[in-house]
Order: sequence, then structure tokens, then C-alpha cells
Amino acid sequence: MLKLKYLLYVAVICSLLACDQTAKPEKTKLLAANGLFSASLSENFALLGTMEGYAELWKIKGIPSLIHKWKHTDENNGIIGTDISVSEEFAITAEKNSIAWWKVSDGTLLSVWRLPGINSINISPDGQFALIGLEDKAIYLALAYGKTLYAFSHVDQVLTTALSNTGNYALTGSDDQTAKLWDLSTGKLKHSWQHRNKLSTVALSHDDKYALTNAALSQTRIWKISNGKLHKEIGSKLITLSSAEFSNNNKFLLAGHTSQRIELWKVKSGKLIKFWRPKKEDDWYPTAATILSLRFVANNKKFYSIASNGFLQKWRNK
Repeated sequence: MLKLKYLLYVAVICSLLACDQTAKPEKTKLLAANGLFSASLSENFALLGTMEGYAELWKIKGIPSLIHKWKHTDENNGIIGTDISVSEEFAITAEKNSIAWWKVSDGTLLSVWRLPGINSINISPDGQFALIGLEDKAIYLALAYGKTLYAFSHVDQVLTTALSNTGNYALTGSDDQTAKLWDLSTGKLKHSWQHRNKLSTVALSHDDKYALTNAALSQTRIWKISNGKLHKEIGSKLITLSSAEFSNNNKFLLAGHTSQRIELWKVKSGKLIKFWRPKKEDDWYPTAATILSLRFVANNKKFYSIASNGFLQKWRNK
């Protein structure tokens, strides 16, 4: 009986401490002690939307250091969206009713626009265009001119968006339970994919071969862009993703959960390769942070993650 009680005690302690055999991170750094509304990662930078209402740009290569601290209006509702261009020359930030365009090198504010009901933002690879999810559409905005090139229609709020690294496609996910793929050369709809719940996360592979969609409490789907057909369904049937990132060689997929878990999937086979459990604020407290952004680095051998609890971590894939 005593031995049984001891084993039960150990099991409870392991549960509370999140005991598992998952690999440990190479690096952990707390960037925002009070937590984050939003965050995005590039090869060398993290752009954070803090609880204090500021955006912070951190250099993350080597020892993380704060580069710029930005605020573009007098609102105190927080930065709900951030993104950094692939070129790392430009960045955008969004409050609920405004977006700002920034120059990364010196922190210059290039322009501010007021738009009601912003839900998501992305910046193009060259930093000259923005995809903005609004209450009943997404718009594709030429930042240098403040001109809307295209409006992508939905019948409800556009909650999640993605731009391809080639500049060929925009992907929008809505509360209307549809994900739509748009051709940026014409502004026309290429594919529409129906789901059973509102869309949570969308992503595009770097070679424009695949699109990822995940609706709240649903299985994640990978679609073939060429014909719009389903390639694979991956993961549990009751998962809500908060972030997703294809590797630069398009062979692998990182999926970040709202429940503080990261998974690595093989795109072609749809097989789970590995998973990780990022750091909690307190191992004894039964809460989990949302994975806000993921980014492959080092020729896809490593990746960064950042969670809503403010922890930046660097991981090894193999």
C-alpha cells in the first residue's frame, strides 16, 4: 500500500511539473514579463505587441536585445497584430483601429492608417504591401501610396491571414467558416474551402504548393494549391492552432497550439515527427500559454518560438 501511495504521489508531481521526455530548448529568454497580445518572428528579429500598448522590436540572434519601442496612436488597447518583412527592412503593427508602417533599420514611422475592426495583418516579403483582415473583408494595401489594390470579400470577420513569400497569393480565414485563396496578380478568387467552425490559423508554403487551414477545435488540413484538393488532414480532430510555419525547403511544418505545445510534421506524408512543450511561467500552476509565432532558422535545423507568456525559445529539430 505504501509503495502504491508513493507511485501515485510521483505521478501527481510529474503531472504538476509537466514531466515528459520532450527535448529541452537551446535558449530561453523572457522578453515580456507581463505577457503579449501578439508577436511575429523573422530570421533575426522578434516584433512584440506588449500588454502595455507598445510594440517592441528585439534582435534575437545572439544575445537578445531591444532595438526599438513603438507606439503609433494614443490608444491603450494593445498591439493586436505584428509582422516583419522577409527582407527585414520593414515592419507593420496594428491596434484594433489603426495600422502603422515602420522602417526597421532606424525605427522611422513611415505612415499610419485608421481602419475600423482590424483582426489580422501581414506584410509582403519586400515590405511594400499589407494584407489586413477586417470585419467583412480583407484588403491588400499598397503601403507607399495608401491605396487599396484589392478587397477580398467574406460575409463575416476575417480572423486570420497569410501572404506567400513569392507574392503570388493571399490566404484569408473568416468567422464565416471559409478559407479563401486569392490570386494577387488579378485579385480573383482561386479556391474556397468550407469548414465547420470559424478559422483559427492559415499558412502558405514557400513554394506555393500547399495551403494550411485550421478551424477552431478541428483537424488541420493541408491543401494542394494547384487544384484545390485536400492533400492531408493532420493532428487531432479537436485542435485549435495559433500559429503555423512551413520550412524553407517546404518539407516540414511547425504547428503551434493554443495549449502551449509545438509539433513538427512532415508535409508530404502528414506524419508527426516530434513535439515540444515550451516553458510555463510556473510549473506548479495549471495554465498554458498560446504559441504566437514560429520561425525556422539554421537551414531548417532549428527554430524559434514565442508564446503569450513572453518567453522566446530556440529549439533544435533533430
